[in-house]
Amino acid sequence: MPPTAVAQVVGCMRRAGIETWLMNVVRRLDPRRFQFTFCVHSEQEADYDQELLARGCRLVRIGCSKHSPAYPAALARCLQSAGPFDVLHSHEHQISGVILAVARSLGIATRIAHSHNDTSRNDSLPNLPRFTYRAVMRRLIRRHATQGLACSELAAPSLYGPAWRNDPRFQILPYGFDFDRFANVRKNPTVRSELGIPSDRWVIGHVGRMEPQKNHSFLLEIALRLRVLDPRCHFLIVGDGTLRPAIEARIARHGLADRITVLPSRPDVPELLINAVDCFLFPSLHEGLPLALIEAQAAALPCVFSDTITREANLFAHSNRVLSLDRTPDEWAARIRELRGQAVTAAPADRAARLKRTPLAIEESVRRLETLYGAHHAVAQ
Repeated sequence: MPPTAVAQVVGCMRRAGIETWLMNVVRRLDPRRFQFTFCVHSEQEADYDQELLARGCRLVRIGCSKHSPAYPAALARCLQSAGPFDVLHSHEHQISGVILAVARSLGIATRIAHSHNDTSRNDSLPNLPRFTYRAVMRRLIRRHATQGLACSELAAPSLYGPAWRNDPRFQILPYGFDFDRFANVRKNPTVRSELGIPSDRWVIGHVGRMEPQKNHSFLLEIALRLRVLDPRCHFLIVGDGTLRPAIEARIARHGLADRITVLPSRPDVPELLINAVDCFLFPSLHEGLPLALIEAQAAALPCVFSDTITREANLFAHSNRVLSLDRTPDEWAARIRELRGQAVTAAPADRAARLKRTPLAIEESVRRLETLYGAHHAVAQ
């Protein structure tokens, strides 16, 4: 029997949360059973492109903006030239309505929409064009999806509407994490010195793309207050993004360069979290299921994050602090300062072993996707 041909439609395969989860899936699914083609919108090479190709996946570029009227035709040409496909899995949020409609017109039997974000905050703004667009996309998804996935309870309504639970096609599929990485990290006391962080600093970490959603401007306000509260506090920020030049300029302008270390996106985040960070800060405006926050808890770090983040992400509530974004930066700084001296007693290996027995383990995620992808022949169009 030939392998199931799966088209993954995604922006690009950069080193970020959704994409890292997809790579973990690819690494574990049997290539004799599943053949992946990644249909990407970016024209630039991304972090995981070469590994995808080395693992026998195909990579094709759609060659058209999602916002262009020509997009449906361009996507159809891309899928026809790279196909045929048994399954199409769209990770492109609301435009998934168009993507699934095109897939159905091409006879692709299994059509999966996937909600990776909670966009209710923006969706609730008084904006008639946005409201109309969302309503049309939801209608298209309901009409053309054979399956709808969401990474969390908060992410599901953004694509499938408030009554999503009434439709058996729609279900929660949490991201799968490779918790073995945290169990196997070796202690390395030289990491901080290699990063230029003085040994006496109390390090607050943050991992996330430098985009508005992650709320780095508020993070810097907190850093300014913490500099006064505790001169030994230091921030380690890991990530790239369109706002990085502006954020770095603001760090310099406020005289925080000796208090904040900024690193580009990199593959050794577990090693950094375990060897260089004492506390994790995540004040996002909205999230689906933030991988960086899950990883920080797997690294046995106390975490401070916004109450806009789905409750599924609060895995160890006894060691975390959840705050409203309506609270002032001074209040956030004070709560973070309270965590000094309250280190988590659990070791990363212990937490990893515990988390491997939950639906957040990559093994469970892969098992469920195997079932979804493998059932394509039984799905009626």
